[in-house]
Amino acid sequence: MEQSYRKRIRGIDKYLQFYLTENDDYFLGLLFEDYLKSPLLDKYGLPKEFPDDEEIIPLAKGSVTRANKKGKFVRKQPEEKETVTRHIDYIRKSDGYRVEYDRTYNVYKKVLLHNYNTGLYFTINEHDQKVVVSEQLNYSQKDSMKGTHIANIFCEIFNDFEIFDENLNPAIHFNTKFDEVILPSGNLDNENSFKDLVEIGGRFTKNEDERKAYQKRLQILKEYKPDIRGKGSNGFHGYIVFGFSNLDFVILETMYAGNATYVFSTKDFETQIIKDKQTVLDNKLHKARFFHHDNWESKLRKFMDKKMKKN
Repeated sequence: MEQSYRKRIRGIDKYLQFYLTENDDYFLGLLFEDYLKSPLLDKYGLPKEFPDDEEIIPLAKGSVTRANKKGKFVRKQPEEKETVTRHIDYIRKSDGYRVEYDRTYNVYKKVLLHNYNTGLYFTINEHDQKVVVSEQLNYSQKDSMKGTHIANIFCEIFNDFEIFDENLNPAIHFNTKFDEVILPSGNLDNENSFKDLVEIGGRFTKNEDERKAYQKRLQILKEYKPDIRGKGSNGFHGYIVFGFSNLDFVILETMYAGNATYVFSTKDFETQIIKDKQTVLDNKLHKARFFHHDNWESKLRKFMDKKMKKN
């Protein structure tokens, strides 16, 4: 049988801190299509067909899943030893003689650290994506240990996990995988880069109308030849940053419909978009904002054309 993955994380907080604010709710999980890539589903008693709205606790087949079912014990602090007696009883292979006796050990006393017995939830989010997620967690000290434990369940079975916001939307988080594998490099008017971004959008939203609208917005932005800078964080997860160095601003465009396009100054956008979106709005940290449903194309073109004429 396939061996469980050995990857583990030491703490969940460093994966959350770049886009969540304190006390935000979130989920850990994977898109169902990524869940299916694991060769360990049978080993852990997990389904290969999607069981909508069901919780399944993985079988205890590795160190983390055993701790999930049976609890994790750690040495009592300060350390203290106790004497235990175990009965030994076995048949000796060399001559078939039965060996039986009591043996005394001095062992460290242990206490129960946690026993979460938590499962994987199969559900469909508002974008019609099939997702496999944890129970709802909170970005706080009280949930840090549980979040780390659950992340390591996903690591043991799938060798990966993603962070989902409180509405079960996948968050595009700051990590090397996103920078080096997912985001293309170069300019949006490069045909390969454009196709890559369309493909990324298809991964994060399965709604056909949303995908078409996202592609149309990219086509319009493409005319102005921006370079691809990176991605948003916090309230701007799901956003891609496009740079216009000659115009001294960047545009944040999201894959999800029903949101807005944001414009920031090139000079300070990196410090502004790490704030949550409400802080940005309350303090008017953005230069402009264009809602997707509010004559988006005409307002964006008017803004861009005016800036290009000034330049």
